[in-house]
Amino acid sequence: MNKNIVSGIVVFLFALIYTIMAFRLPASSSQNAVIGPSVFPTAIGILLIVTSVMLIGKGIIEQRQQKGMQEPEKKSEEEGEKQDSKKVFVLSLLLLGYVLLFFPLGYLISTALFILSVTMFLDRGHWIRNVIYSLAFPVTIYLIFDRVLAVYLPLGPLGGG
Repeated sequence: MNKNIVSGIVVFLFALIYTIMAFRLPASSSQNAVIGPSVFPTAIGILLIVTSVMLIGKGIIEQRQQKGMQEPEKKSEEEGEKQDSKKVFVLSLLLLGYVLLFFPLGYLISTALFILSVTMFLDRGHWIRNVIYSLAFPVTIYLIFDRVLAVYLPLGPLGGG
């Protein structure tokens, strides 16, 4: 199985769970609302499902084409695929941890931890930059959602309530 098929399956499973959770979001409390709070997450989930199916299809097509050619593989390519598989696995675990910690810890803490974990895993050499990004990005997005869009993200222990 090539990396596109594996990646597509992982994304498909995540997208399926995400979309199911998006459908469970409550309806809008405003009677005048044209769209409810579940529209954007549901659309993202459906797009993820569609793109993951396309990725799986691309992987199947590539696999069939490679069977016809049957070239001897180089060791460096095999090692690269093993490293890619490891990265996909670790990043999937980090994403699962983020999803599980999102509501208990709130948006700010869980997102900062997730971004820090991912950036440290992918690039340990720039830890100061990684810490700055992991703090600046969630705070910026939170302020945009809270102040501009009036969409309130879960605060977890920072909510005081």
